[in-house]
Amino acid sequence: MIRRLAFLALLLPAALAAQSAVPPLHVQGTSEPLTVTVANHRGYPAYPAWTLRTLGAKVDATMRGVIVVMYGDTLTFENMSPFFTVDGAGQQLAFPVYREGGIIYFPQQLFAEWLPDHYPHRLRYQDGTLRVLTAADSAAAPDTVAAPTAMDTTTPLVVIDPGHGGVDPGRIAPGGGKEKDLVLRVSKRLRDVLEKRGYEVRMTRTTDTLIGLMDRPRMANEWKGNRSAALFISIHANGVSDSRARGFETFFLSDARTDDERRVAEMENASLAYEDASASHVGKGKDLEAILSNLRNDFYIHASHQLAALIQGQFDRFHPGPDRGVKQAGFVVLVGAFMPAVLVELGFISNRSERHALETAAFQQKIATGIADAVARFFSEHRDLLVTPARERR
Repeated sequence: MIRRLAFLALLLPAALAAQSAVPPLHVQGTSEPLTVTVANHRGYPAYPAWTLRTLGAKVDATMRGVIVVMYGDTLTFENMSPFFTVDGAGQQLAFPVYREGGIIYFPQQLFAEWLPDHYPHRLRYQDGTLRVLTAADSAAAPDTVAAPTAMDTTTPLVVIDPGHGGVDPGRIAPGGGKEKDLVLRVSKRLRDVLEKRGYEVRMTRTTDTLIGLMDRPRMANEWKGNRSAALFISIHANGVSDSRARGFETFFLSDARTDDERRVAEMENASLAYEDASASHVGKGKDLEAILSNLRNDFYIHASHQLAALIQGQFDRFHPGPDRGVKQAGFVVLVGAFMPAVLVELGFISNRSERHALETAAFQQKIATGIADAVARFFSEHRDLLVTPARERR
C-alpha cells in the first residue's frame, strides 16, 4: 500500500504540471471573439459550458447534467460521466463532464477534437483557436460529408516515442549499454518501415535529448489535430536484477493489477526524477483520486488493449524470449493521449542472450517490421474504433 501511494504521489505532480501548459481557448468567427481560461478542477483541462453558447448552441442544465442543442443535434451529458448521447446515439469522451461552483465544465477534448471532427463545415480547431466557419470557409473546406469514412480523406498517424533520453539513460545493461540508445535505434527503424508503407510518422525525439513524460502525449495530440486515425507507441527495454528474466510484453494505460505491472510502471515513471524540479508540487488527495478515476474512464482503453494484443502476437512469431502477455499499469507517458496508446517492452537488457539479440541490426529490423505489421492490422481490423460514421458528420 505504501509503495502504491508513493507511486501515485509521483504521478500527480507531472499530470498537473502538464495540464497547466494547455492554452486558453480562443473563439473566433463569432460576433465578439473571446478567450476562455482553461480550468483544472479535476486534474485535466476543461472549459465552461457557456462557451458553447458563443458557438450558437442552446445549453440547459438538468438535475443529472446538461442538454446542448446545436447544429440540429441534441447532445445529452450526465454529470461526472464521460458518456453522452447525440440524438440518442452513444458517444464517449476521454474525461467526464463535471460541475464546479454551480458551473458545468466540458473537457478540452470536446472543443479541440470532438466538435470540429463532427462539424467540419461549422468549426475548425488549430493551436488553441476554435474558429466558427463562414459560408466562404465552408465552401473552401474539403467535402467531408460525401466521404464514406475519415480514413479515406486523412493519412493515419503513428507517433513513435523512444523512451528516456538525455540525462535519463533508462536501464543500463551489465555491459554498459543504455536503454535510451537502443530504443532510439529501434524507433528510427520503425519510422522508416511505417513511412514506406504510407503512414505519417512523428517521433517525440530523434536525438539523445530528454523530453518530459507528460510532454510526449501532448505533442502527439497536437500532431493528431482533428484526424481520427492516430496511434501512440512508446518504445522501451526491460531490466531487473535477476539476469534470468526474459521475454516481451506490451502495456496499455489502466490500473496495475500485479506487483510486476507496478514494477514496470514505477521503473519507467522514474524518468520524472530527471525533469525540471520546478514542476514537482504535491497535490491534494481529491485531485489524485480524480486523476485515477479519469484513467479508468479513458475512451481509448479498449482500443489500446487491442493494439497491445496485436503487437504481442507479432512478436511471438520471431522473438526468442517468452510472451509475457498484454499488461496494464499507470504509465505517466500514456496519460492524456487522445488516441490508442501502448508501451512496448522489447525484451530484457539485463539478460545476456536477449541483450545481444536486441543489439543486432537484424533483430531490430524484425521488431520494426513486427510493430508495423501490428499497426497495419489494427487500422484494418478496428476501423470502427477510429472512424466517425459519415451520417454524424455535418
